[in-house]
Amino acid sequence: MGSSYWPYVFIIVLIALSAFFSGSEIAYASANKMRLKKAAESGRAKDKIAYFIYENYASALSTILIGNNLVNIAASSVATVIAINLGGESAVGYATAIMTVLILTFGEIMPKIVAKENCDGFSRAVALPLRFLMYLTKPLVIVIMGFVNLISRLWSRGDAQSPSMTEEELAAIIETVEDEGVIDEERSELLQSALEFSDIAAQEVLTPRVDMLAIDIDDSMDAIIELALGSPYSRIPVYEDSIDNIIGVLYLNHFLKQVVDQHDLNIRPLLMEVCFIHKTMKLPAVLAELKRRKLHLAVVTDEYGGTMGILTMEDVLEQLVGEIWDETDEIKNEFVSVGPDLYEVSGDLSIYDLFEYLDIDEDRFDGEYTTVGGWAIDQLGGYPQVGDAFDYQNLTVTVTEMDDLRITKLKVQARPPVQEDED
Repeated sequence: MGSSYWPYVFIIVLIALSAFFSGSEIAYASANKMRLKKAAESGRAKDKIAYFIYENYASALSTILIGNNLVNIAASSVATVIAINLGGESAVGYATAIMTVLILTFGEIMPKIVAKENCDGFSRAVALPLRFLMYLTKPLVIVIMGFVNLISRLWSRGDAQSPSMTEEELAAIIETVEDEGVIDEERSELLQSALEFSDIAAQEVLTPRVDMLAIDIDDSMDAIIELALGSPYSRIPVYEDSIDNIIGVLYLNHFLKQVVDQHDLNIRPLLMEVCFIHKTMKLPAVLAELKRRKLHLAVVTDEYGGTMGILTMEDVLEQLVGEIWDETDEIKNEFVSVGPDLYEVSGDLSIYDLFEYLDIDEDRFDGEYTTVGGWAIDQLGGYPQVGDAFDYQNLTVTVTEMDDLRITKLKVQARPPVQEDED
């Protein structure tokens, strides 16, 4: 091979180096941290170096950009010299156009596509030479990073530190990996529930006051025994004078064992302490409080200290893992499709569950009620009658069944949402 061929070989080498730098940039930007970390724990030097580069990506990126710019400039310069030797000054424009196409195609686009599709493997493959180049360029990178950090501090002065990932972004990632088949639907729902768990308030999942099973401390022993034997629950709140004055919780198994030996039993000494929580307390705090006090039931109060309802450990855990069934539970169909976009809904259904079923934006909801029945009463401006209806966004809600003043069933007709005009 004559010496006249060496400039062309040099250009090929420079374009290959450009591909190396471009691929390295996108590979480490797209690599999965957990997979790199797990591989590094295997003890192989290449994997450890790849994880080190990932953890020091800012320095690595500086090295990559320095190297990429140098080789691209060098390739263009060599091509210019070749063009001048072959065709004079007039050939420089052709050389520039040809090198632009070659560098973009083989030095930028193709390596980035390949590295993006095989980011973990590519990042390990280039780890050793890239680490060596990082060592060579370290003095220059230190100067560059110092300047960058100075500008960054000036730019972000006074701004709060933002999280690296928002809850919405994490939820989107979970949906993506489910769609790609990485995790199944059940695991995806569990992860989504864990994300939403910290935003749920006690008032959203409590058993309301009207559905509470409670004992009056002054009830006769026969009445208490009858209630205990017929109760599906293991613990029942006990009140004095008014249900707003709950004085303890009766553990039925303990009570029934005691009453066998002593029918005329005073239940007051048997009462367990009460855990009172405010309606706005979030479920993680409720769970922590119940665990701290080793209790299974909490009484939820409103802003006036009155009893809103009760919340059990099971109610809290169901928000994480879904419905927990036992032999005493009754299956209730609280949301049933009865026609095209027509649904029969229980008045006890959570308003947030209704919005989720119908894909309604709950962020626009500012009502104080947590059940569909309570929400309907609020929307209708008072206690309704069967047949009363109201509209909300793209829904028409009609009361179909009542129990005294309580709404037990409603019909919900959904219409296609109205598209807002964009100016």
